Amino acid sequence: VDYSLALKKQLGNDIWVTGYANDVMAYIPSLRVLDEGGYEGNTSMLVYGMPAQRWAPDVEELIMTAVHKLAKKVRE
Repeated sequence: VDYSLALKKQLGNDIWVTGYANDVMAYIPSLRVLDEGGYEGNTSMLVYGMPAQRWAPDVEELIMTAVHKLAKKVRE
């Protein structure tokens, strides 16, 4: 939800945020969820066979930067 709310605020309400389409590599938490810890931030990647390591703190920034680049490309 954090990604969806932030992107709608930054790019407008006409954006459609879709998750878990086609295939799921793992749950990728927002920085807020990562900081909170718990299942989503600390261990949810284990269910998907990912290494037993937390996501890096910049994971949200990397995703948001990529989405903004794609949105710009689409709008051009």
